[in-house]
Amino acid sequence: MNNQSVPTMFSHVFGLGSVQQICPVRKSHRTGNVLAAMIFLILAAASLLYGLWYTYGQLQSYGPAVLIKSILPFLIALIICLLITAATAWGAYSNWNKAVVIYQGGLAHADRHGVKSWRWDEFASLTSAVTRHYTNGIYTGTTHIYTLTKNGGEKIVLTDSFPKVEDISGMIRANVFPLLYQSYAEAYNAGQRLVFGPVAISKSGGIQIGKKEYPWNQVEQVSIHQGVVRVAKKGGGWFSGATAMASVIPNLEVMLSIIDQVAGLKLK
Repeated sequence: MNNQSVPTMFSHVFGLGSVQQICPVRKSHRTGNVLAAMIFLILAAASLLYGLWYTYGQLQSYGPAVLIKSILPFLIALIICLLITAATAWGAYSNWNKAVVIYQGGLAHADRHGVKSWRWDEFASLTSAVTRHYTNGIYTGTTHIYTLTKNGGEKIVLTDSFPKVEDISGMIRANVFPLLYQSYAEAYNAGQRLVFGPVAISKSGGIQIGKKEYPWNQVEQVSIHQGVVRVAKKGGGWFSGATAMASVIPNLEVMLSIIDQVAGLKLK
């Protein structure tokens, strides 16, 4: 557990055991946005005042014919500054109370809507969208979006507004994966069809991606490479199989673990 004290908004959370980790949102997403909003608000006021002074001078020298030409650039600058002010102010407001606390028996998430607390056994899915960005072939960073879904459909979205959000996701996975895997494995062994977003698997039907379905005895390989899950058909060419983006597959690790027991999984 880190040395931070639990924020007071989590004081009513009970029944989840001891606190394991406290994860507040990045300070830059709160105070940084406030500072940016103040700066652009000042720039908006400066654009308005200077624009009025400049336009007044132009009107005195050249008459009403130059009104639009004189004031228009400053109006555009004013509107841009006000839009950025609104966006950064909203960012500060929406992130001000945002935090995640990991407990022994679950997690609690706070945002401007309040505090949600989930036990580990209430999780229905975890979907990961991790995107690496390149500019002219040069790596420029990675964005992370983790969507947590509770039984009943309630959602929590974790992004890079949290420092080391991938570590938070890892802690959640470590607690949720065994429970989800056991549930899905029992359903699979009982002959049920398991749906993971665009992918479905079953004992009798094999694996299906979109409209393409392959019995297990026709599957050469299931692989995941650069964020794409690919099914290769036995005796087929490169285009004979099917693909799905890993970022839209809920409980991807659970699905891959079950497939690994059936068809073998190659990680590239």
